[in-house]
Amino acid sequence: MRADTRLMKQLNINTLRRVLSEQGQATKPQLAGLTGLSVVTVNALIAEMLEQGEVREMGMVPSGGGRPSMLYGYHYGCRTMAVIYGHQLEGRNYIHTLVTDLRGQKLWEHQEYMEDIGARSFDAILDAVFTKFENIGLIAFGLPGEAIGEVVTINDFAGLEGADFLPRIREKYGVPVLFENDINAMAYGYYRKNCGKDVTSLVGIYFPRSFLPGAGLILDGNIYYGNSHFAGEMGAVYVPVPWEELDYYEESQVLCQLEALLTSFACIVAPSCFVLYGDFFTDGMAEALERYVCRRLYGKFQVRVEVSCCLEEDYETGMVCLAQKKMRQLMEEWITPGNEEGKNGSERKNACGPAL
Repeated sequence: MRADTRLMKQLNINTLRRVLSEQGQATKPQLAGLTGLSVVTVNALIAEMLEQGEVREMGMVPSGGGRPSMLYGYHYGCRTMAVIYGHQLEGRNYIHTLVTDLRGQKLWEHQEYMEDIGARSFDAILDAVFTKFENIGLIAFGLPGEAIGEVVTINDFAGLEGADFLPRIREKYGVPVLFENDINAMAYGYYRKNCGKDVTSLVGIYFPRSFLPGAGLILDGNIYYGNSHFAGEMGAVYVPVPWEELDYYEESQVLCQLEALLTSFACIVAPSCFVLYGDFFTDGMAEALERYVCRRLYGKFQVRVEVSCCLEEDYETGMVCLAQKKMRQLMEEWITPGNEEGKNGSERKNACGPAL
């Protein structure tokens, strides 16, 4: 098959996939109308997607007086994703593991405390996941650190740093691996749940207390990483009190610290909203910070400050959305110009994608 023919087929199947996954179910004539593809093309692509298990026959339906038509449904479970994310709970490392389908529906979940996290700490739970589910297409990690490609450059768990952790997981389980920073995922999850088109930028800040705080920046709906994925690493930011000396239960000290921090972010990023995560916030702190930033900037800039009590919910939403996005991207890339039609599925999915 010529490269341009393969490319056209890929574009057509991607179009059909997007439309059917959005609609949930449709007949071939409906799909032809919605996609702009010919009925002949839709017939051929649906046959292939049926064979691959991506589409299912849902039964015959009336077609406006003519012959009944077969209704086709998108099989969101044709690919599933293993998502592992961790945060601090009661001063300990708390790890969530879940499996979701392409719609983001949770199919299985598990939580546990992990004391010392190293390169092999997740093997046992991943072994259980891959035993239970045969169609895992991606592993997504949400952890306190940064990764560029397959190299973990910064991490609160020193045993994960370097070029060994992510490649070993990819090779052991034979699927692509995504790595995302914890506060990036939280901020992205909050944005996806709560923000409309009027919110173009957002800064989320996580204060785990046991480790240095970090910030996640959402600009124009996407995570902003900066050079070397260093955006949001706040350890060296000037603040009145060094982070390791800050008494999080001394409200006046915390307010002074956050007033300086949020003012700096407001001057540089000018976000529509700050979302703060931590277990030390008291009633009225968010409003006090809003007033301070507005007053400090002479009333020329106003920002909304929210203290979120939904850390786990935002974190999970962000990780699932990022895993869905990456999995769909991988599915759209599996037939590309230069790839052989006979290349098997395991070869196609073994290439590790970069962190989003």
